[in-house]
Amino acid sequence: MEQIELSAQSRAEFGKGPARRLRSTGRVPAVLYGTGIDGSEVMSLDNKELSKVLHTEAGKNVLINLDIDGSGTPRLVMFKEIVRHPLKETIQHVDMYVISVDHTIVIEVPIHLTGKAEGVVLGGLMQQELRQVKVECLPTNIPDAIDCDITALEIGQNLHIGDLVFPEGVSAHDDPAGTIVSIVAPAAETEEKTAEEVEEELTKSFGEEAGAKTEEEPKE
Repeated sequence: MEQIELSAQSRAEFGKGPARRLRSTGRVPAVLYGTGIDGSEVMSLDNKELSKVLHTEAGKNVLINLDIDGSGTPRLVMFKEIVRHPLKETIQHVDMYVISVDHTIVIEVPIHLTGKAEGVVLGGLMQQELRQVKVECLPTNIPDAIDCDITALEIGQNLHIGDLVFPEGVSAHDDPAGTIVSIVAPAAETEEKTAEEVEEELTKSFGEEAGAKTEEEPKE
């Protein structure tokens, strides 16, 4: 997998106030965790550079050579969490962690469905339960997505995690029985009744109830 260069600047201040001031200058607060770090390191990233990094094919699973303060000895890191503004969708904060190319990691990758299920062609409905799957692999083997052809699925059939075919060096870390896609029969259609039909049914119903009560009354 391609590795992207990204520069960072150390910061001495942290908290809501300093974070707001950073964002106003076009920078994003960030924290780095992982091997070789005592607790964590706080820093900031250029918002435009960060956006470019996130728009590669790998998305949030991109491998980053992070150079802090122009040290010339970048660290290989990945994103742990990306916090966005709930309305504007702008990046508010980033957590990253140091990784090693020699150790496997567990990470979520998208599931990419291909084809059109036979059951859908025949009128069934497709319900997708999972859109991502956890895999275990070396950082350099992270797939952009797991492709799966659903053409053969018929009504009443399911696709499970155990049915997926993973690239060499990649294995599932989720329950193999987990359902990804179900093809279900369409719900029975009910005809809408007109106001006249509803009124007629109500009149008939009340008439029958009245008749039943009359018959039960004792004779004098």
